[in-house]
Amino acid sequence: MILDSVTLQVAALLVILVSALMYVLDTLMLKDGSPGRYWSAAYLSGCLSALCYLIGLVLPGAYIAVAIGNGVFVGATGFIWLGCLSFNGRPMRVPLIVWAAAVLAVAVAALAAGPDGGTWAGAVPFFLGNALFGALGAIETRRGAVRGRWSAGGLTVIMAIESLWFATRAVVFIASGPESDLFLAVFDTRVASLLTIVLVVAAVIVTSTLRSSESAFRGHVAARNLTVDGDGILFRDSFRGALGILLTRARAAEEDPCVVCLRIDDLRRVSMAFGPEEADAILRAFRGAARRHAPTMALVGETDTTGITVAFITTSVTDVSRVARSLRDRVVADVAALQTTVAPVVGVGVALAGQVGFDAERLIEAADAAAAEAVLTGRQPFGLA
Repeated sequence: MILDSVTLQVAALLVILVSALMYVLDTLMLKDGSPGRYWSAAYLSGCLSALCYLIGLVLPGAYIAVAIGNGVFVGATGFIWLGCLSFNGRPMRVPLIVWAAAVLAVAVAALAAGPDGGTWAGAVPFFLGNALFGALGAIETRRGAVRGRWSAGGLTVIMAIESLWFATRAVVFIASGPESDLFLAVFDTRVASLLTIVLVVAAVIVTSTLRSSESAFRGHVAARNLTVDGDGILFRDSFRGALGILLTRARAAEEDPCVVCLRIDDLRRVSMAFGPEEADAILRAFRGAARRHAPTMALVGETDTTGITVAFITTSVTDVSRVARSLRDRVVADVAALQTTVAPVVGVGVALAGQVGFDAERLIEAADAAAAEAVLTGRQPFGLA
C-alpha cells in the first residue's frame, strides 16, 4: 500500500490533535506550571502547523499557509526547548527573544518567495530553525533539574534525532535538491509526516512524565506535600513552595527573610579526572554540611544538583553577612576534611526580601547569581545581591 502526502499529513494532524488535546486537558486539571504551559503551546503549535501544511497540499497556491506552517512548526520545537529552560529555572527573557526572532525569520523567508515559491519556499531556514532548537533542547535536557529525571533521557534522544535529521535534510536539500533520489527516499514530506507521528507520541509520553514530577507540588497550597532527601534537604519544588508560604507570612508580619545560596564548582572536572565516586563523595559532603550548619530553624533546599539554598527570618540584630561567611567556612571545612585530590570552590550569595522583593523565584535567582559569580571570580564578598 502506498500512502500519499495528503493521507500522511491528515494522519499526522490527527495524531498531533489527539496528543495536544490530552496534554492540554491534563495541564488544565493539574494547574500546571510554566514548563507544562510551554509544552502545551508546543503541541498546539504542532496542530496549527499540520493544518497549515494540509491546506498547502490541497490548495497549491496557498503560500501564506505554508509560511505560517513553517513558522509555527519551528515555534513548536522551540517551545519544547523553552519548557526545559523553565523546568531548570533559567532566565527566560533572552530565550524568548531568540525564539520569536527565529519564528519570524522562518515565516518571512517563506513569504518572501511569494506564490511562486512552491511547497519548498523558505525550506532551508525552516530546516535550520528546527535543527537549532532541537539541538538546544537536547542540550538543556542534560542540564539542571531536568537531567535528574530518568525520563529526560527519552526527550534528549527525541530532540537529538530531530536536530540531526533536519540538519542533514538541509545539507541534502542544498547539495542535491528536493527532486533527488536521496531526498525523496529519506527526507521527503511523507517521511517527515511519519517521523512527526513517531516523535510526537514519544514526546507526549516523556513530557507528561516530566510535567507530572514538576507539577506534583503545585496546586492548592493547603494540599501541597513537601518532600526531603535523606539529608533532610527539601527538593527543589518543595523548597520553593515552603519559601513562598514563609514569604507571605513574613510580609504580613513585616519581617525581612534572607536567602543564602551555596554553590559548588569543579565537580564535573573532578568526575572526569578522578572518577565519579570522588565527585559523589564531595557532593554528599557539601549537601550534608550545608544542612548541618544552617541556622536551626532555617529552610534548606536544593537549588539544583550543585546548589543549596538556605532561607531564614532576620531580626534587627542579625548580621546576614556573618551568617553567610560562617556557613560557607564550615561547609568548606567539612568538604576539605574528606582530603580528596581536588578541593572544589564553594561560592556564597545573599539576598534579602526587603531589597529584592517577596518573591521566591526572584530571591533564589538573586542569591544564586551572586553565588555563581563568587565561584567564577573566586571573590567572596558576603554582601547582599
